[in-house]
Amino acid sequence: MEKNEYLCSMNKAEEQQFAILSSNYRSEQEERRKAQKKASLLEQENSALKSKNEDMQRRLNEKMDEVADTVRQMAQFMMGKGPVTLSDSLRDAIVAGVKEEFEAKLREEREAHSKEMQSLKDQFALMLAAKDNEIAALKARNGEDQGDSHGTTNPGRPVPEGMAPEDRIKQLEQQKNKYAIDAYGQGTESEKYNHGCQEPVKADDLDLEGVDVPDERCAEIAKQVMEAAKQRKNMKGVEKPRNPQPLEEAALNDKDCQIILTPEGLPDDAEELEPEISTRYFWVEGHFRCKLVVRRKFKDPRGRYYYINLPEKYKNPMGRTEATESVIALVYMLHGEQRMTDSEIVTFLKSKGLNFSESAVKNWIKKAADILAPLDEPTQEEILATGNDHVDESGIEVCDQRLPNKGEKEEDVEMDKHYFDRWMFCHHADSIKLTQFVFFERGRRTRKAVEAYLSNAKKRLFVNSDGCSIYKCYDVTVKDLEKCSEITDIIIRVSCLVHMRRPFFKLKDCSQDAIDIVHLADEVFHLDKQIKATYKEDFEKIAQERVLQIGPILQSIKDKLDILEKELDQTKEPELVKAVKYAKKEYPCLLHCLKNGALDFSNNSVEREIRRLAKYRNNSFFVGSPQGGARLARTLTIFANCKAYNIDPYKYLCDVFRRIKTTAKDQLVNLVAHKWQPQMAPAIY
Repeated sequence: MEKNEYLCSMNKAEEQQFAILSSNYRSEQEERRKAQKKASLLEQENSALKSKNEDMQRRLNEKMDEVADTVRQMAQFMMGKGPVTLSDSLRDAIVAGVKEEFEAKLREEREAHSKEMQSLKDQFALMLAAKDNEIAALKARNGEDQGDSHGTTNPGRPVPEGMAPEDRIKQLEQQKNKYAIDAYGQGTESEKYNHGCQEPVKADDLDLEGVDVPDERCAEIAKQVMEAAKQRKNMKGVEKPRNPQPLEEAALNDKDCQIILTPEGLPDDAEELEPEISTRYFWVEGHFRCKLVVRRKFKDPRGRYYYINLPEKYKNPMGRTEATESVIALVYMLHGEQRMTDSEIVTFLKSKGLNFSESAVKNWIKKAADILAPLDEPTQEEILATGNDHVDESGIEVCDQRLPNKGEKEEDVEMDKHYFDRWMFCHHADSIKLTQFVFFERGRRTRKAVEAYLSNAKKRLFVNSDGCSIYKCYDVTVKDLEKCSEITDIIIRVSCLVHMRRPFFKLKDCSQDAIDIVHLADEVFHLDKQIKATYKEDFEKIAQERVLQIGPILQSIKDKLDILEKELDQTKEPELVKAVKYAKKEYPCLLHCLKNGALDFSNNSVEREIRRLAKYRNNSFFVGSPQGGARLARTLTIFANCKAYNIDPYKYLCDVFRRIKTTAKDQLVNLVAHKWQPQMAPAIY
């Protein structure tokens, strides 16, 4: 009996629950019908607004035609060309009296009409956009659209023939998500460095003081400048006026600031001549100091001269300039590391008592970069000797000639006085934290630039890069590598999982397939970080753990890509198709990381270093010449390596400037940042 009562109570509870569900279902059906009705009403209102706008436009056109016809008839009447004419004198009097008033009124009418039309267009666009968003939201609630609307549909553009509306929406969603990130220039996945409000503008597109300068005027100005340069007086051999130097004037009156050198073996009857004075400026303890090296000269009655050659310790390692290595190292650091402009450096020097022009500062910077040129080759050799080179390239504007086409000699190319898009490469060895920027020839982005740098590799070298075609010549699969294991000087490209992940990340808001691949790639990075933290420098153990833990995930990515390649439609999801194709091409070269624990799945190390070039590009319009591009690459290299090894760039530059000219070629590697050991500086101040 108790069992039957229990079953009855259970049946009643289920009946009550079913009644509640039925009631909820009926209420949801009622809300759905209301939503459909409201959407229908909104579509009717939208149609009414469109028809109202067309009617207003039609009536406005009719009124404009009537006004134009009236004005034409009046003009014919005034000019005596219509069916009714006036005498010349009367016509002239009427025209003189009415012309000015008519033109003023016509201008007012045109301005009022344009303002009213713009106001109506803006109001209608806002109303239409609001209605479209509301309709899309109602359709989403009604189950006719999956997910939130991203607003990529364009009501004014018809759907292409043969494509369903939902396919068109998906296509536009992918394009919108991709362009939204690409619009920031160098897009980064973290969006930390995005500056979408700062549109990149070339100097060619800017106006001069708000006024457009025609091309003919620009050509005329350039011609005048060239003619003035030809007529300029040749100043070669002519002594140029010097800026007054208060420190030097003070040193002339202070014996403590002078180093006087007197020749030995002077006869008693020798007559002293005008001495030779060499000025030396030093940067010591936050101040500039001046020393004068005075070499006394004598002549005896027999015509013999007595003088002393400048001793080695008093010679300036920077050559024929008054600034010593300490001053030029300071200026070079302010320019390359602190990114001060030439005028700012001049102002700083004057505040410290040194009165030099901008041209002198520019020459010092140029001299510093040229003196450091011998370090390029040992830096390159050290990077290649590690067996793993991370490389990437970035654009830079360079004032140069137009690059010659095929069959065209460089001297035959027309000279252009503005800048062009050029490229700078960045190579980075992660194991020794050494970086080198390279400006190849005139900034060409070609395979020759990569081959020229890697041609000095003396053993097997892995090159981490993106999927740019200039690196494709080094594509070697794991199977091919096993066949040629006895070859030790082969160069192998390793693809970057971050670059494979990036196009899918851009589509994460509109594609579940893209989200899945992004999550798989993130899992690879997470596991690899744990493996490296556990086994440190044991690369064999790292490779074994990668095969066990990361290998199945990479296979899942490959299977997912194969399925998407077969199922996706190019017309419906073009951006996702492009991302899948790129990832499939890069996948074989990614598998080298499973065989070699020293390799990285990403190219982020060189991406971080190349930000130095991006910061320079944001602060400067262009580089003045291809030679300046090479000096800029050397400057970026020096300061990047100083930062990597926590070296004071000022002390490093002073020491290298003093030693580089007297160091043997095979010992120059000891002046590169990762092997540099400072030496005691000779103090003559």
